[in-house]
Amino acid sequence: MKALHISAFERSDYVDLRTALRVLREHWLLIVATTVLALLAGAAVTWQQTPRYTAKVTLFVSAWGTTGDTSSAYQGGLLSQQRVKSYTELLRGERVMESVARELQLDLSPAKLASKITATVVTDTALLTVTAEDTSPTLAQAIANTTGDQFVRLIPEFESAPEGKQVPVRVTVINRATRPASPTSPQPVRNLILAAVLGLFAGFAAAMTRNALDTTVKTAQELVEASGAPLLGAVPFDPKTPKNPLVLNGSPYAPRAEAIRKIRTNLQFLNVDRLNKVILVTSPAPGGGKSTTACNLAITTAESGKRVLLIDADLRRPRASRYLGLPAGVGLTSVLVGTTAVEPATQRWGDDLFSVLASGPVPPNPSELLGSQQMQQLLWQLRERYDLIIVDGPPVLPVADALAVAHACDGVVLLAQHATTTRHELNETATALRAVEAPLLGAVLNMVPIKGGHGYYDYRTDDAPAPICRQAGSGSSERIRPGGQPQQPNHEPDRQQERNQDRVPASTRDNIEVKP
Repeated sequence: MKALHISAFERSDYVDLRTALRVLREHWLLIVATTVLALLAGAAVTWQQTPRYTAKVTLFVSAWGTTGDTSSAYQGGLLSQQRVKSYTELLRGERVMESVARELQLDLSPAKLASKITATVVTDTALLTVTAEDTSPTLAQAIANTTGDQFVRLIPEFESAPEGKQVPVRVTVINRATRPASPTSPQPVRNLILAAVLGLFAGFAAAMTRNALDTTVKTAQELVEASGAPLLGAVPFDPKTPKNPLVLNGSPYAPRAEAIRKIRTNLQFLNVDRLNKVILVTSPAPGGGKSTTACNLAITTAESGKRVLLIDADLRRPRASRYLGLPAGVGLTSVLVGTTAVEPATQRWGDDLFSVLASGPVPPNPSELLGSQQMQQLLWQLRERYDLIIVDGPPVLPVADALAVAHACDGVVLLAQHATTTRHELNETATALRAVEAPLLGAVLNMVPIKGGHGYYDYRTDDAPAPICRQAGSGSSERIRPGGQPQQPNHEPDRQQERNQDRVPASTRDNIEVKP
């Protein structure tokens, strides 16, 4: 296990690659949009640029010397290489530019004309390349050739020599400029490729920045790290959930139904040494789908043959009874204030699939009721009647109701909504639950988008499933096997009843009774 942990999480290159791929998957639209904008900007700039043409002429600088004298030839070569470096500045000087402008009858100043000319030396040679650029291909050719001719003519003025002696170097035009057939700038293909590359880099940088600033939980690993609780499962997003919140209303093989069953199974095998009969389902903030998850968890657990009771303990905004289509006029608050006994307040849902204790009238003091001694006595009393009690509690951060009832429960299931719940909210919620000594059994990531088309969601049987249950009488139900034989509900004995007695004070255990 240790080796697996190191190979999966302690290798920074693996984590970095996985993070980069996740950023690309989640923010690909931003990257594409940035790239398209960069391409449009590059195309606009290219379209607005005026085409420019370049023409080149090549000059050769040599020294006068005796061709048969090796020493003189070597010294002449060194002299040529030394001279050619200084000629790059002389060629664009005021004297040469005035001669070129006068020869071509150009109304340009020497400095303006010099800005159109570039002189470069071919490395380790005595060759000098003169490049002229202009919006007219004909004028670019003329400027290049004229500049070369005038520079050759003015060399004697630049090189001083004794009277009657020849100048030590000479310049020769070896390649004259030709008329350019196509512009050298702008280059649409190069500009668009450069714009696309810059757009991709800018888009990816923006996506990474957005990912760094985004503190919402989007992966199972982030959920586990923020809450400090094991992962129970991830419920995929289903656009039909608002209209059909219950898994029985859709396909039994739908991804959401399968995810709820996985959560149910993980809860059963989470801690075999501790009997978790009363489970609080809550979330850091409202709107995370906790009531829907609590209802569906009750349905799937009851389908496995367990005696299940769902308590709608969100006394401020009750939702569970509404999703189940049950009246909420009489329920938990009625029992806690003593106006109704627990039996008549409990309702059966479906074909006696499981029991529901609705919220009842909205009280003015929800926190006091949920944290009262009556609430602890009620939960302890109901432990003997049901295999699992699911408490749909209010969110933790807005009010103190969930913390008040969490202490009386065996454990808490924390629900986080994908891309909505923040890591700070999860950390604060987990800290608050631990402060009241409420065991955090696990966390669930809800409304996870399905991307990539996971193949295992399509793994199903060829035949339609047999009926789940049928009503056998008032307050009882029979489980139907695939072969048609009834199966009695698996009422798991309370093997740790004596251990659970320690959770309630002795004075409380002595006074527990069912109100008539």
